[in-house]
Amino acid sequence: MLKKLINSAKKPFVRVLHKEYYYRVVMALIFCIAVQSIAHTQNRTVSGTVTEQDSAPLPGVSVLIKGTTRGVTTDLDGRFEIQVSEDGATLVFSFIGFAPQEVAVNNQSQINVELKYDMQDLGEVVVVGYGTVKKSDLTGSVVSVRDEDLTAIPVTNALEVMQGKVPGLDLTKSSGQAGAGLNIRLRGNRSLNAGNNPLVLVDGIIYGSTMDVNPNDIASIEVLKDAASTAIYGTLGANGVILITTKRGAQGKPKVSINSYYSTQSLEGYDYIMTGPEWVNFRRESRRTVGEWNNPEDDGSIFVPHQLENFRNGVYTDWANEVIGTGSQQNHQVSVAGADEKVNYYFSMEYFDEQSLFENDELKRYSGRMAVDYKASDKLKLSTNIMYTVREQDRRRDPLNWANKISPLGPAYDEAGEIITLPLGDGTTVNPLNDQIPGNYMDNEINRRFFGNVSLEWKPVTSVNFTSRLGLDNSNSRRGVFLGENTIDIGPDGRTVGRATNNMASRITWENFATYSKASTDHDFQVLLGQSMWATRNEEYFAEGLDLLSPTMLFHNLGASQDGIRINSSLTETSLASFFTRVNYKFKNKYIFNGVVRADGSSVLAAGNKWGFFPSAAVSWIAKEEGFLVDNSTISELKFRLSYGISGNSAVSPYQTLGGLSKSTYAWDQGTSEAAAFGYYPSLIAASLGWEETASLNFGMDFGLFNNRLTGSVDIYEQNTTDLLIERAVPATSGFTTAWDNVGKTRNRGIELLLSTINLDQPSGFKWSTDFTFTHNKEEILELVEGDRDLANGWFVGYPISTHFDYEKIGVWQLGEEDQARENQQEVGEIKVRDQNGDGIITPDDRTILGSNVPRFNLGVNNRVSYKGFDLSVFVFARQGNMIVSEANGSYKIDARENGPRVDYWTPENPTNAYPRPNAGTSTGNARYFSTLRYADGSFVKVRDITLGYNLPQKLIDNLSISRVRVYATAKNYFVWSDLGGYDPERGGNLSFPMTRQLLFGVNIEL
Repeated sequence: MLKKLINSAKKPFVRVLHKEYYYRVVMALIFCIAVQSIAHTQNRTVSGTVTEQDSAPLPGVSVLIKGTTRGVTTDLDGRFEIQVSEDGATLVFSFIGFAPQEVAVNNQSQINVELKYDMQDLGEVVVVGYGTVKKSDLTGSVVSVRDEDLTAIPVTNALEVMQGKVPGLDLTKSSGQAGAGLNIRLRGNRSLNAGNNPLVLVDGIIYGSTMDVNPNDIASIEVLKDAASTAIYGTLGANGVILITTKRGAQGKPKVSINSYYSTQSLEGYDYIMTGPEWVNFRRESRRTVGEWNNPEDDGSIFVPHQLENFRNGVYTDWANEVIGTGSQQNHQVSVAGADEKVNYYFSMEYFDEQSLFENDELKRYSGRMAVDYKASDKLKLSTNIMYTVREQDRRRDPLNWANKISPLGPAYDEAGEIITLPLGDGTTVNPLNDQIPGNYMDNEINRRFFGNVSLEWKPVTSVNFTSRLGLDNSNSRRGVFLGENTIDIGPDGRTVGRATNNMASRITWENFATYSKASTDHDFQVLLGQSMWATRNEEYFAEGLDLLSPTMLFHNLGASQDGIRINSSLTETSLASFFTRVNYKFKNKYIFNGVVRADGSSVLAAGNKWGFFPSAAVSWIAKEEGFLVDNSTISELKFRLSYGISGNSAVSPYQTLGGLSKSTYAWDQGTSEAAAFGYYPSLIAASLGWEETASLNFGMDFGLFNNRLTGSVDIYEQNTTDLLIERAVPATSGFTTAWDNVGKTRNRGIELLLSTINLDQPSGFKWSTDFTFTHNKEEILELVEGDRDLANGWFVGYPISTHFDYEKIGVWQLGEEDQARENQQEVGEIKVRDQNGDGIITPDDRTILGSNVPRFNLGVNNRVSYKGFDLSVFVFARQGNMIVSEANGSYKIDARENGPRVDYWTPENPTNAYPRPNAGTSTGNARYFSTLRYADGSFVKVRDITLGYNLPQKLIDNLSISRVRVYATAKNYFVWSDLGGYDPERGGNLSFPMTRQLLFGVNIEL
């Protein structure tokens, strides 16, 4: 058809058609060549290697095509490969600690880059109050925890990662219970009656010590210790400050991170409880002492028939072993981060689940976080940081306290495998496992917390930066408890109990501060002016009832309670207003001055005393910049710091200065129609209470040797706290017997050492580094209300606040010492104590200071070794020189009415000096000097964790579009050395909820 059409056409038309046809063919060929050329350009592959100055490969370097968001990161060998779109493209190489470098591609397909150290970046930017500063410019005592230390060990509370890594910080875990809290002290205790916990802030907003922030979301933790660092927070920083800065996005392609681990938890160590035969012998000995037992034929007179039969048949139970099981811990987190020229974003989600060693003792946490920065213009940036956490916890009533003391002569289960409610045949002793029966016991708490802030940063001119920040912390919690029949708390045939507590707490913070900066060749000047205010509101509602109509109601229908109904509610409000200023001045890059003044007004203090003023001043000298050291090749860094300042503590409960009333119940003689009447009486005298104040002096030195192969710092400090709040006696004619007043003084003095060494750094890739921390703090009371001791509170001038005051046990009276024992109204086999004053008799005057909970020193050693794709870290933590009150030692039941820890007790055939003779004629409350058994050396050394990791070769994961995969295993708390055998003294001496050891497996993935 086409041929006929062409033939029938006129020749001129055919010629035109042919010309147009050839033209189109030529243009098509040109287009194809161009497309191929463009395709060839788009597919250009540029590869190479990035190294540092000593030719060692640099993994993780960002390689970005300038002007775009497309980029890659170098692998473990420093290699990269990237597709570029045009010959004129420029690659930007950047990595923390090195100066960024730009390289034009041109016609190159192979680009090798050596990054230079960025001395300014190596100075490390440190977060301080209301700003940041280069570490080299610090005048105060500040320690940073970051990088791998933040996620090195699995923790429930992110603050736990600081244990042993921050000099001056004494941190221990309170127990092995799921969600257990932390005991945190920074440079000792200062206050006798107020809290001594440091202030914890997340992104500048007060958070609190119950840390639900995902450790993978944290960029750094800074610990501010001296007044030069903490004075900017005034009364809030009296006990030190912990600043947590969370992660945000970074320039480049979106980065997806997945972190996941699972661990098993087992019993780390525990005091052995007497077995059935051991307890039988113990009980026999206690009755032999009083003449009630001579041989096994007398067993019928000292055991109930059911238990005696069980013993003869070999039926006995290790109750602790029955209630202790195995636990687990798992955490799964995913985050997405990125940024372009306008928006910086970070999103994350986390799921955490911890099951302790006991049934019905668990914690689940669900959290999400969003951080967005929007650059509206070159002068204005808007930011938000929001976290939402749901925390659900089931608590178990301490089962070991009961399991350790009931008779072992009974079975836990019947032949059908069901729990026997009353296993000992006495009708009064319930089974410790009863609380595990579904629906019989519940202690459940759900907390929903919204924590976040929005901020505006405005830079009207180059030298001025203004920030306005609004923070909100809002939590709602409900705790419900149900105690069924035959549970440990209720006992046999007791009445069921249901109770519920609802709490609504909120804190609103609003801060505005501006910074003016001016720099020249010799002078660097910065001024901060700011204002802060916050207000808290806490509402609580409580209800309880007995004899619920049905146990299935638990605590959800307290209106069905038939008796014992109780209700209560409370409202507490506080507020604080503050104004502050800080001046930083640096001269010739080597002389630095820092001055701070803050004024705080607290609502909880009395009128006329509400405002406090807290100044500080600090200077530092960067000696390395002096002519006689600047070219010294051995000393690579040397700086001296000196600071002095005053901080305050409004250590008063809300409304305490206003006085208080207490409820009193009256009865009228109305016969059978008696009804209670209620009244109120003055119970707390109004007092003009003011601030506790702490004056702090700190001298520090920062140093680096051998091109910073050895770096560290030393700090020596003294802190004096005055106007302590103490309850003192007042004349009874006032209508009161005691009143609160600002009296008393304490002091803390100490030395702190931090060392970091690069032991080996071989071209082959083998590296070994060590971090070492040492803390010694001497805590003592300087002044009390009257005299040098307060026996009612256990306070003594010249000693720490938490001090053990008692008789000193020196052994047990032995055969042959009957006359000496009789002089003190004692017999052989009883506890012998020291006659401190040498008057020949034991009186209360012979009591003495035995020790303190405060350790003489803390020590942390962290070793890291890496070779190619492998990495190994071993962290050792030690706490030495403290005395604890051991529940195991003090649980010796001398009358043998109950079971207890296996101990070496005295008998005529076993003349030990460890424990006194069992005696059914006395009790733990009546046995003389029995309290002296409780004390034990709490020193310990433990291998806190051992972690072995491996980064998969890049060749294996390139096809999966994954930039990094690391798998690792961690053994936590597997090795502990102390005088208490397998027991971990970090627990503090208590037997309930023992510490656990964990074996963990995890993976880190970056897309």
